[in-house]
Amino acid sequence: MDWPRRPPGWSDEHLIAAEDTGSRGGVRRPYARAMDFDSALEHLGFTPAQDRSARGTRAYSATLNRYLTTWVHAYDDGTALFTWEFAVTDYLDSKGIQLGSSESLNLFMFPKQDQRGPRTGEWLAEAMSRVEQQLASIDFADPEG
Repeated sequence: MDWPRRPPGWSDEHLIAAEDTGSRGGVRRPYARAMDFDSALEHLGFTPAQDRSARGTRAYSATLNRYLTTWVHAYDDGTALFTWEFAVTDYLDSKGIQLGSSESLNLFMFPKQDQRGPRTGEWLAEAMSRVEQQLASIDFADPEG
């Protein structure tokens, strides 16, 4: 994934202090851990999703690749909900595999349970890392492994 720029004013010491050695996400997430929630949203590529906002909630989305979209719902009570959707039919089709009738409008993967936590940059970065780990654990060639 191609992540945005280094935050303004960050030195190499900031990068070392914020290093995230456990994820595959490159350079974007370490910075977000040290940011406030709104700055982390922007830095992680989230944009307001007007059609998903409701009273007491602001919704944001980030498209991580052409199949994976992540969503954040920021609540007025200081918490946030993180979820994702993966266009599995489109992905499998790109690999020459058909799923069911391949009706792509209604075949998305998504988590059984969304993540909810405090509105902090650290929590958001950790939520994104957990999703990457979960998706990276899927291995169709060795489903028992």
